[in-house]
Amino acid sequence: MSEDIIYVDSYDFDSRIEHGVTAVMFFSQWCTHSRGMMPIIEELADEYYDRMRFLALDVEQSPDIASIFAIETTPTVIFFKDGRMRERITGANPADAYSDVIDSLTSQED
Repeated sequence: MSEDIIYVDSYDFDSRIEHGVTAVMFFSQWCTHSRGMMPIIEELADEYYDRMRFLALDVEQSPDIASIFAIETTPTVIFFKDGRMRERITGANPADAYSDVIDSLTSQED
């Protein structure tokens, strides 16, 4: 996994999404689609490292967080801005689906 992606769990999740724009990929180790999405998320993390953070959370290791955000399908990527959920993309998608959201969130003035 890219060095620009930070693994989080129940203990540090809130503090990691608190400031700025953050994308969290909710994944399962056993999920083929989650494994297939990792290269796309790594590519995005490398491209946008100076504009936002990328986190990865294993739903089996942190079921409490997965429950809070009603994660029923992996992968699911949720975008946060200053701790508030702003966008949600479920399932495997091409990089440009995420880039559009990232560009929108990182260019907004709140």
